[in-house]
Amino acid sequence: MGTSSFPKELWNCWRDITVAYNELARRENVDTGELYVVDALWDAEEGLTQREICEICDMGKQTVSAICKRLHMQTDVHARQSEGDKRAKVMKLTAAGREKWSVIIGRVRECESRACAGISEDEGEIFLRVCKQYAASLRNEAER
Repeated sequence: MGTSSFPKELWNCWRDITVAYNELARRENVDTGELYVVDALWDAEEGLTQREICEICDMGKQTVSAICKRLHMQTDVHARQSEGDKRAKVMKLTAAGREKWSVIIGRVRECESRACAGISEDEGEIFLRVCKQYAASLRNEAER
């Protein structure tokens, strides 16, 4: 592959991965944004601020706020004031939310595991190293 086609092929791969996650969410009858937020909160024992969710999920403040409000109204998450910053809300999955989403998160993570099954450990390490290198280089270029 020529160097000039690499950025386009990388973009196509990124888009295809996004399409796949949209399809996973659709098959589970959930909103993709909600899936991303719940997945971010899943392993966050103490919860996450909305700002942290924005960074992890690469979503805007208004989008994350709207998703968190929906999840709160459905009693999937609980909001509390941050101890460090009284203006920030910390979102945490409730027991009911964890129970409701456990099957969905389990299925998504199982799909991810099966998708990775054909990739050797060495290939995975190379893939991640190159992706991280590209992301850092692209950030540097964007900041120029």
